Amino acid sequence: MAIYAVLLLVFGIYNTFVFSSYVTGKKAIELSFPLHKGTYYVLQGGNHVQMNNHNAYPSQKYALDIVKLNTLGMRSNGIYPKQLDRYMIYGDEVISPCTGKVLKVRNDAPDLMPPDMDSERPEGNYVALVCENEEAVIYMAHMQEGSVAVKEGEVVQEGQPIGRVGNSGNTTEPHLHIHAEKDGEGIPIKFNGKFLVRNNIIR
Repeated sequence: MAIYAVLLLVFGIYNTFVFSSYVTGKKAIELSFPLHKGTYYVLQGGNHVQMNNHNAYPSQKYALDIVKLNTLGMRSNGIYPKQLDRYMIYGDEVISPCTGKVLKVRNDAPDLMPPDMDSERPEGNYVALVCENEEAVIYMAHMQEGSVAVKEGEVVQEGQPIGRVGNSGNTTEPHLHIHAEKDGEGIPIKFNGKFLVRNNIIR
C-alpha cells in the first residue's frame, strides 16, 4: 500500500506542475503563429520549469522552442544527426507574427553542426520587433545565417517573411525560439488565442 501512496503523491505533484504550466497570471500578447508550412511541435513551453526550461529566466519565462514534425511524427531523419538539412524545420520560412517595427537584428552568426553551440551569442541570428499597439519586444532567434530579410527600423506586416529557421547560437538542434518581454520581464504569448505548452502540436 505504501508504494501506491507514493505513486499517487508523485502523480498528483506532476499533475500540479502540468496544470500550473497553463496558468499565466498575466495578460498575454496575441500573435499569429510564425511558421506556416507543416506540422509543428512545442519542445519547450509553459509556465513551469518542469515543462519549460526557459521558465527559470525572468525575461524568457514564457518562451517557446518550436520544431517541425514529419509524417511519422519525427523531428529529424535519424537520432540527433549532425547534418542540419536532416532536421525537418531547418530552412523553414519564418513570418512576422504581427504588424510592427523591427527593433534589432543579427544576421552573421554561423549555423553550427550539432552538438556545437555558441554561448557567446546565445540567440544567434534573430529578429526583435515591437508589435503595433504593444510595448513588449518579440524575439525570434536561432535563424539561418544570412536569411534575415528585414532591417532595423523597418515596418513589417503580419505574415511577411522575415527569415528562415537555422541553428545559430546556443542551441542543441535547429528550432525557432520565440519570447516576448517588457522591461526584462517575460510576457505570455497566445497564438491565435491559444497559450501553448510543451507537447502541443500546431497544424
